[in-house]
Amino acid sequence: MVSGSCTDEVTLNVSAARLWKGAVCEPHILYPKLLPDFFSKAERIGEGVGAVNVFYFAPASNMPLGSFNKNKIVVLDEATYTFKNTATEGGLIGVLLKSLDYESVFVPSGADSCIAKIKMEYETLGDKDLSEEELKPIRDGSIGVLKAVEGYLLANPDVYA
Repeated sequence: MVSGSCTDEVTLNVSAARLWKGAVCEPHILYPKLLPDFFSKAERIGEGVGAVNVFYFAPASNMPLGSFNKNKIVVLDEATYTFKNTATEGGLIGVLLKSLDYESVFVPSGADSCIAKIKMEYETLGDKDLSEEELKPIRDGSIGVLKAVEGYLLANPDVYA
C-alpha cells in the first residue's frame, strides 16, 4: 500500500456561493442531468455531515456495467465553502485504491468567479503509487463535473442566484 495525493486549481466564472449550491448541495440532482453519459442516476442518503452520495455510472462512462460510487460527506462548511468526502464503496475502491478522500474549497475571486482548490488523498491496494496516466481520469473527472456545473449556471443565471 502506498499513500499519495494530488492537488488542482481551476478558475470558474460563477460565484463560490452558486457553485457550492450546485456542486456540493445538489450534485445528486445536477450531475445526472448535466453528464448523462457518465452518471445514469444519483441519490443522497441523509443530510449534512454523514450523508452519503451514491452515483451510478452510465454504460458510456467506461466503468463496469452497473457500477457505482458511494461517498460519505465528512466536512460540509458553507461559511468557508469547504467540502470533503470519503469514498466508501464502488468506483476505484477495491479495484485500484484502498481509500480515496476528496476535498474542495471554493475561494471567491470576484463577484461572479471563484477558484476551486481540489485535493485528493489516496492509498493504493498495491505497493506502487498511481502513475500520472492512472491519476489523469480521476483529476479530469473532478474538474469536469465542476466545469459542467459552471456551464449550466452560466446558461441559467437565475439558478441558485
